Amino acid sequence: MQTNLKRRRILSGAPALLAGMAAANALPSIASASPSVAPGGLSADRTRITYFQVPMQKQWPLNEQLVKSKPYAKYFTKDLVAPVDMVNALAGGPLPPEHVLPPTVDGLAKMMRTFPDAPVSGYAFIDEGPLAFAQSRHVFPGVTAKMFEWWFTWHPIESERYMLWFPHAHIHNSVADPVRLANDKLTYGERLYGNPNHVTEYIGPMLLDSYINFDAPENFGVDPAALKANGFTFNASGIITPITDRHSPLVLMIHLGRDTPAGLEMINRYWIGTHASYDRFKKFPGGAHLSRELVKKMKLDKVILENLAYEMAIHDMTEFTCLGKFLPDIYREYGA
Repeated sequence: MQTNLKRRRILSGAPALLAGMAAANALPSIASASPSVAPGGLSADRTRITYFQVPMQKQWPLNEQLVKSKPYAKYFTKDLVAPVDMVNALAGGPLPPEHVLPPTVDGLAKMMRTFPDAPVSGYAFIDEGPLAFAQSRHVFPGVTAKMFEWWFTWHPIESERYMLWFPHAHIHNSVADPVRLANDKLTYGERLYGNPNHVTEYIGPMLLDSYINFDAPENFGVDPAALKANGFTFNASGIITPITDRHSPLVLMIHLGRDTPAGLEMINRYWIGTHASYDRFKKFPGGAHLSRELVKKMKLDKVILENLAYEMAIHDMTEFTCLGKFLPDIYREYGA
């Protein structure tokens, strides 16, 4: 008997996505909706994830053993879901060219102009670089920007907390200065920016051991006026560098969030690879040359980068959906 397993068939079937999402108030945000609940407790706009790469399957029981003695172990789950609209967006293949953005200042400006109309999820290969590109837009009912700021200052203190976020893929997280990160007398930016996270995780089958260098979005080229005009108050943007090449940008990551009547709305963008515009990053002098050499050393060709873009979109969809589901409860228990 011959089995035909297509790469993109990673998710189980689900009822059709509920309609009725509409803009709310003056901002182009998504209005709240009350999805029906399917048998088994799965809401009609969610589908269960039924496929994980082999390394992630092997990682889950290891993480389970580490988390089970923690007081927050009840938030660790094997049953992960994804929004049907994001699944459908990825099933359509790479993004059309009009939604593929370069990691330039102009590209970020276009992101701020066009994010309400961009697909909720997507991936692409960018020849100019070369680069893998992934994007998403999430809405988290019952979640606020304050909760996300708490999460980004709470979870790096213990790796087991990081495992809650993606139980199959997250392995380790620590922070350069945990005392500063935990100091609630400082502002969010004072605690997180310039205080790198050392993160180990799987992106699909690829093990990424890296530092996330968080900073204000303005320092990556996002226009402060555009942030204010669109109501974005949460930020967890950064440059990711491999642990073996700490000064070589590998990923430009943008995470921006704003409170809406439907809950926190977040837009995420990832550029993985190299680009001439990386010389603008003041904290990474020679970033374009260093990233170009890193891409050569890692042998990141078009095939690898396009697959990495797809895996990054799946990873983002999975981890943020998981986090959004338990964040209100864990915040009330440990953060409020």
